Amino acid sequence: MRSVVCAPIACALIAITARPMSAQSPPRPAIEIYGGYSFLEDPGNSVLAVTAGADRFPAGWIAGVARPLSSWLAIAAEASGHYKERQSLDETVRLSFHAVMAGPRASARVGRLTEFAQVLAGAAHGHASAFGIEVGDTAFSLQPGAGVDVPLASRWAARLEVDYRWIRSSRDGREPANQLRASAALVFR
Repeated sequence: MRSVVCAPIACALIAITARPMSAQSPPRPAIEIYGGYSFLEDPGNSVLAVTAGADRFPAGWIAGVARPLSSWLAIAAEASGHYKERQSLDETVRLSFHAVMAGPRASARVGRLTEFAQVLAGAAHGHASAFGIEVGDTAFSLQPGAGVDVPLASRWAARLEVDYRWIRSSRDGREPANQLRASAALVFR
């Protein structure tokens, strides 16, 4: 008799508390790792006359990690490097920028795509070498940007991102820098 009463009660409790699988949201990934190609445009920051007008850094990389804090907010950290060479007389002029930054990233899913916007802050380091002389400078940098992730597989996505980077003026009198960056990366979640 007792099992006859308990069985319907147990079934009713399960039916009331159970939710259909389709209504459950997918589990949030513990971490996101990404890396890929990055292109930098650095107008008006020529180190030498030979580099004037050569504002593009075609060789570059980006690598980063993000940790979700909620369904729409994450904390992101990334590093990037950009390089170029120019020939001057009989000497090769080498220029590079490296940056290490972190900050908040907000995202929203629209259909299959995930759109995001972020504001990263950190340090940017510029370096130049020519004629046996090397110069470098590190300064505070702020980088707002936005992008979109296109799913490729269950845990993989392709990322397209555009950023504006502002680099503060240095103590030795260098003017602030304004850079534009475009990146294409693979994302693993």
